[in-house]
Amino acid sequence: MPIYMETSRLYRTVTTVARGLVTAEEIRNTVQQLFDSHLPEYTKIVDVSAARSDLSEEQIQRVADLLRGDADDTRGAVAFIINPNRTGFAHSFANITRGDRPISLFKSLHEAREWLANSGLVRAELMAAPAGKSGEKPSPWNDPNREGMVLRGRRARAVAIA
Repeated sequence: MPIYMETSRLYRTVTTVARGLVTAEEIRNTVQQLFDSHLPEYTKIVDVSAARSDLSEEQIQRVADLLRGDADDTRGAVAFIINPNRTGFAHSFANITRGDRPISLFKSLHEAREWLANSGLVRAELMAAPAGKSGEKPSPWNDPNREGMVLRGRRARAVAIA
């Protein structure tokens, strides 16, 4: 299954959505894309609620090690959206990296966004800006300059954001 990743450079936030069976290679390539794009310090929302993988603890540890980079690098908070009826990648990743960064598991996108907004983990000065003409307050989820990408195996394709 492909993995969809959307980046708001203004808000320094990455939203990733995975569906279906996600292979170790796809996860590794997505993490490498984050690393190559200099995004490890960005806040992340990772929706794995409809995804499954067969990664071992050792493979998840390697993913965490890749994201750690240098000891001096900062790492952004991670909000995982999970299926509460299943234990998987998100639980293991959270346990392995618990001391590295703020990380939490949620049952809904709304809860994840609320946690990030209320904990000051998203650029607070931008979130506090007044509503625009449409009445919608600015956020990483309506940034008109956000970038989308679909990752499948080793291939990556840019996607236009409407």
